[in-house]
Amino acid sequence: MGAVTPTLRPVHPAPVEAEVVRPLRAEVLRPGQSAAELIYPGDEAPGTLHAAVRLDGEVVGIASVMRDPHPVSPLPGDWRIRGMASRPELRGRGIGAALLACCEIHAREHGGVRIWCNARAGAGGFYERGGFSVEGERFEIAGIGPHYLMAKQLRR
Repeated sequence: MGAVTPTLRPVHPAPVEAEVVRPLRAEVLRPGQSAAELIYPGDEAPGTLHAAVRLDGEVVGIASVMRDPHPVSPLPGDWRIRGMASRPELRGRGIGAALLACCEIHAREHGGVRIWCNARAGAGGFYERGGFSVEGERFEIAGIGPHYLMAKQLRR
């Protein structure tokens, strides 16, 4: 008989301070980078939301969303998702989807009309399932890897 995978309880992202998301950013997204490199432009800007999912008190998923113009076709009301990550062993259990929904709600409540991100190539399917579309060709972020610009309309 195979190992039984425990069922994850309902996922509820909660707002947190920027410092709370940085350890998982370091572990999952930016291993080996300095503490200064884990501070993203916009982390401390008014309106920015940092959200975390905790399981037994441990942060297992994170995302940040901030006002930031789309890099190709900026519109008033653009919001950007950055630093979205979940523990690899817990992927596929709703953590990312809950964080994505949390970011979208926050952006809408603050006048957002479109939400966008630079999605790692391996995460493109996740964002597509969330209603995002690829915009343009694959590109490389130095030291991190291949990405796609992806976006989703929040309002028309």
